[in-house]
Amino acid sequence: MSQTVWKNQFSKRIVLSFILSIFFNQTLLAKVSLVSSLPDIKYIAEQVAGDRAEVSGMIRGTDDPHFVMTRPDFLVKLSEADVLCVIGLDLEIGWIPYLQQQSRNIKIQKGQPGYCDTSFGVKILGEPTVMMDRSMGDMHIYGNPHYWNDPINAIQMAQNIKNALTRVDPLNGEYYEGNFNIFKKRLIQLTKEEMKKMEPYFGLKVAVFHDQFVYLAARFKFNANLTIEERPGVPPSVRYMDQVISYMTAEKIKIILIGPYHNPKYAEYVSSKVPGSVVVTLPVSVGGSPEALTYEDTLRLMLQKIRDASDKTK
Repeated sequence: MSQTVWKNQFSKRIVLSFILSIFFNQTLLAKVSLVSSLPDIKYIAEQVAGDRAEVSGMIRGTDDPHFVMTRPDFLVKLSEADVLCVIGLDLEIGWIPYLQQQSRNIKIQKGQPGYCDTSFGVKILGEPTVMMDRSMGDMHIYGNPHYWNDPINAIQMAQNIKNALTRVDPLNGEYYEGNFNIFKKRLIQLTKEEMKKMEPYFGLKVAVFHDQFVYLAARFKFNANLTIEERPGVPPSVRYMDQVISYMTAEKIKIILIGPYHNPKYAEYVSSKVPGSVVVTLPVSVGGSPEALTYEDTLRLMLQKIRDASDKTK
């Protein structure tokens, strides 16, 4: 082989190595794009994804996830997403399916690797035992979708998000696994600490405007089965509220819990008829109040508000 030919081949190898190094560096530096429906999913995804993904959300903690007005930027986000994470159980049925379809992004459709239903593996409460239709209100045929308020369910959500990230980005699978395990330990410790604080309040009875605290109540052992809504999503009648008032009076229920996006007038009306009762607004989701900056903050704040209200109304 002549020296000229050898030099030419050597030069080609150098150029090829340079091109390949650029390609692999860009591949390693490229971040997964994850879009979440609720701010709680966004927060959990950020804990699992770390610096390997760009995580964005669509609604705020003060927005009602049942009824969302879609915006053009939602479509922009979804059209470019590698992963879409949702609560599922038809909570977002009024807006997410439409956005998925309009995004024309095959990666985030149901059944594709980039679609993540965070309810997978969660023990769902409130599954209906009878046939339902829209005359019954905004019913969820797959059960109560407000499962994220139980920190043990949040661990399952984190695992589902970790699995979705690993499906689309297997090279960083170990990194996601490590972050998931750290987050899991944090939530287990949080659950133990809050359970200890709630022990004196086990069995506490509260009323709720909307049936959204059942998972929080089940985990931390208080009773939240009395709803002011006669039918989900439908304003209650005076006759029904009078029944609630009678029951609260008879059972000595003095606390009414509502979310930040619900009209308080119905709860306030009931409270005005039950002497010594209070209406307590809980953040429900990350960002649901100025102090609810993290999932952990949100959970602590909700439980502290319930304890404070119980002490106040004794």
